[in-house]
Amino acid sequence: MHTAITSDSRLSSARDLLASPTAGLALATLLWSGNFIVGRALRYAIDPLDLNFWRWLIAVTVLLPFTARALVQQWPVVRQHGVFVAALGLSGLAVPHACIYTALQTTTALNALLLLNLAPLLVALGAYLFFDQRLHRGQWMGLGLAMAGAVTLIVSGRIETLLTLELRPGDLWMLPAIVGAAAHMLLLRKTPARLTQAPLLAASALAALVWMLPLVLMKGIPPVPRDPVVIASLGYVGVLASALAFWLWNRGVARIGPVRSAAYMFLMPVYAALLSSNFLDEAVQRHQVAGGALVLAGLWLARPRSASTPVPTVASLRPDTCGPRA
Repeated sequence: MHTAITSDSRLSSARDLLASPTAGLALATLLWSGNFIVGRALRYAIDPLDLNFWRWLIAVTVLLPFTARALVQQWPVVRQHGVFVAALGLSGLAVPHACIYTALQTTTALNALLLLNLAPLLVALGAYLFFDQRLHRGQWMGLGLAMAGAVTLIVSGRIETLLTLELRPGDLWMLPAIVGAAAHMLLLRKTPARLTQAPLLAASALAALVWMLPLVLMKGIPPVPRDPVVIASLGYVGVLASALAFWLWNRGVARIGPVRSAAYMFLMPVYAALLSSNFLDEAVQRHQVAGGALVLAGLWLARPRSASTPVPTVASLRPDTCGPRA
């Protein structure tokens, strides 16, 4: 009896954790951290466009069995807001990841992560320009601290690494990736009523495949990978880093807003340090502790100033909506 009660309690705690938008955002960035490693590791094994195409084809295959019924029910809304769905697929799925994989052909993960740190700042700027969302001083300080912590982790606490950083041809490919990622987060704020996040993700992933299809056909249908390492890597990026991570991320953005959500991107270097410590048997360094502390402090400061701007909870959201009204 005691064992059953303990198991039920753990299951309830796990459900509560998954229901938390901030926990979902943190888990999504953890899964994306591995995506950078996979993209760099596969740079000689598979073409970047093919990698992105297979990624979202796998993601759609995984998502449709779980979302088909809701997608059919909400199809009139999807069709009515077809331009919005197509824009989500282009800005958040088709463009950024194809560009990131292309960038990782000729640049380092260090350069790519450093440039990706600009995305939260673009989101804050876009929220101000398009939604008149002003950040209080603490939120600006939080973004600054989190960015400083992320940079500290990426350059291993060595300022000379930052000063002697060389720009590579692939770094230019990161620019449309950053702009696309920021636009995607801002667009999610305009999620139409009666359109839930899982069907929306499936529809936008289908739109991304349509966007990529002309280029794929021009260069030839990508062959089915046969290398077990490539297949396992595609499974990771398609199922975990795409279907699951984007569902968690989009839900979090819809519930707590793009600016606060974007700050969680600074967690990726923290995860990289933790993964190195646990799986590569590397000792934790002082700069990793300092950088991680700065990121966590920045996320705390970036929260809303007071309870006057409450964060919606799962209980407060209507079953037929997962985002703010347009």
